[in-house]
Amino acid sequence: MRLTTYATAAEFLAAVGPTLAEHEAEHHLVLGVAEGAATSRVPNDNLFLASVHDARGLALAALMGYGAPLLLASDRADVTSASALVWDALGAERRPRFVIGAVGQIEHAVEVWAQSGDRPADITMRQRAHKLTSVDHPASPSGILRLATLADVDLVAEWVAEFEAEALAAVRPQSTRASTERRVAAGEIHLWCDPEPRTMAAAVRPTRRAIAVGGVYTPPQWRRRGYATSCVAALSELLLGRGFEFCVLYTDLANPTSNAIYARIGYRPVRDFLMYELPKPVRD
Repeated sequence: MRLTTYATAAEFLAAVGPTLAEHEAEHHLVLGVAEGAATSRVPNDNLFLASVHDARGLALAALMGYGAPLLLASDRADVTSASALVWDALGAERRPRFVIGAVGQIEHAVEVWAQSGDRPADITMRQRAHKLTSVDHPASPSGILRLATLADVDLVAEWVAEFEAEALAAVRPQSTRASTERRVAAGEIHLWCDPEPRTMAAAVRPTRRAIAVGGVYTPPQWRRRGYATSCVAALSELLLGRGFEFCVLYTDLANPTSNAIYARIGYRPVRDFLMYELPKPVRD
């Protein structure tokens, strides 16, 4: 096996993109993050980008941004040996707190990594990637989808903070108002309005064939009225109309309500993932 690290996301994509794109929906998280880094005007010097190849081709791709989980992608059944090379390449100073990988691939690798820690690794989230190629239209409440504007930044920033506190509190630093303003200006954030905003959803991580829908949030007082269903359905149809072949959406399997909602819209499961929190290493 041969491990290679990359100085830029473009180099990483050139090496791993053709293989991962064969199952683009399953690997959309890694591909989308890498594509975003490759086209961003913001420096991404803190990215860790690596691949492991053997005689059969790509065994494992690994990507990690500053303060973010380590993302692993592979179509192999066993990535333990390849993961060991990635772990060594990270070094003690860059060891992640969280790692995300596919069910059936990541478990044993994490078990091996955790042997030098102060406790076993903990599963913090069970996720499922879904793919949509056409939208089923469930009964819809009143309202319309519209693009968020800079006049909505205060509201969107508040909702982003509430979403992150509810769904991602242990995983990532809280977004800033400035980062929310950049996302609104970039046209990522969409609102379902009836007539005032009721639900938020974002179009994120475009790749060559697909784009993800994420950050779906409805304040508690507006839930169970069909707003999230209508918002995601309308946004997904909008994105397909722009020429994307399919949309990708990740769900937390601990939330059966959202999984049922997205199934009614037309999202179909493609692969399950685990997010582990890794133990702190034991110091001699």
